[in-house]
Amino acid sequence: MRLEVNQKLDLKLAMTKQLRQAIELLQMPSDELETFLIEQSLSNPLIEVKDSFHFKEGYHTSKYMNLPENNAEYRISNVDQLLSEIRLTYHSSEDYQLLQQLILNLNEFGYLPNATQLFSQSQYNHALQLLKNLDYVGVGATNLKHCLLLQLEAFYPDELFAKEIIQYHLEKLADRKWNDIKKCLQIDEEELKYSINIIKSLNPKPFKPDYSSMSEVVRPDIIIDIKDDFITYALSNWFSPSITMTKIESMYLSAEDQKQMNKWEKDYNWLSQSLEQRRETMIAIMEYLIQEQLEALKNGLQFIKPMTLKDISVAINRHESTVSRATMNKYIQAPWGTFLMKNLFSSKVTTHSGEDISKEKIKIQILELVKNENKKKPLSDNKILELICSQEEVELSRRTIAKYRVELNIPSSSKRKEL
Repeated sequence: MRLEVNQKLDLKLAMTKQLRQAIELLQMPSDELETFLIEQSLSNPLIEVKDSFHFKEGYHTSKYMNLPENNAEYRISNVDQLLSEIRLTYHSSEDYQLLQQLILNLNEFGYLPNATQLFSQSQYNHALQLLKNLDYVGVGATNLKHCLLLQLEAFYPDELFAKEIIQYHLEKLADRKWNDIKKCLQIDEEELKYSINIIKSLNPKPFKPDYSSMSEVVRPDIIIDIKDDFITYALSNWFSPSITMTKIESMYLSAEDQKQMNKWEKDYNWLSQSLEQRRETMIAIMEYLIQEQLEALKNGLQFIKPMTLKDISVAINRHESTVSRATMNKYIQAPWGTFLMKNLFSSKVTTHSGEDISKEKIKIQILELVKNENKKKPLSDNKILELICSQEEVELSRRTIAKYRVELNIPSSSKRKEL
């Protein structure tokens, strides 16, 4: 009896582990799946990973062969570039060691907040001058204000109003309190505008974009191609790899080795089946998206129709959690751009006529209104509400508009105001 219970428990634990792994496999983005399969092939000699390119409706794969095939993209970071330059430029060992210590302690913006703890004032000033000679003005500053002042001194040494604004009124500048600044400096609007333009020309983050610290280049999982009204799609080769079984001669294996071989074969079969289920689920989801969101795929997210995970799960006969996992962190490349698949999901807002429009459409209208507003008299949330409600004949609240605006990272009207 105990043996039977233990066997059932072992079987249940094995099934639970495989189920958990199948779920994880479904929600893995392309790069994680690639890494996972490589790890599996290293631990299981029967598994051989092969790229495949699954396409539907006569998709021409050659059009996209210039897409990156490998995860690793080697780029030189700002730190590496600076270290390389100082090796070539400064032959004095003291100068090199001084700059090396400074550079290795910079933060991601190129600042050195703990400068006074690392160097004496004379050492620090000397290091900044050496960097200035290499055209890295602002690198090594202790903070934003210091960074801007270093650049102003180097490029616009005679702009005293700009210097005063940076030195004493930076918070007012960030809050767009133009009248307060004019009053403090006793200058007119034209002088203020000129000084602000000078400050805008400075670089608040003196490092060039450091690709070593950026997220990896987005690689689409699904690629859409549209010609006239004919739409085709493909699961990209890195998104939908396949595996094959490597044949190993088992005639002369010992009983223990044969047992291990059987386990490897079982693991291979499970993995192959899980990959196929993942592929079939994605194909079912894409065919539904093409059917329901054709205009958005052709022309942009402003044409999204209201659609939820539940809508898809019912249509393709999959559990809602399965659809959620399958669409997580997946990217679609359409003719107009690459975007997260989840961006096609949107709750609905109902118009007075009973028509449903998506939340995303409302957000895009907010973006357009703000983009085209009078910058001297930016639109308040109430005014945006009034304009959208008149265009779409919907009932929304000012709080909803404010919520959408914040989600779009659009500042309030008072902070958008310009001179």
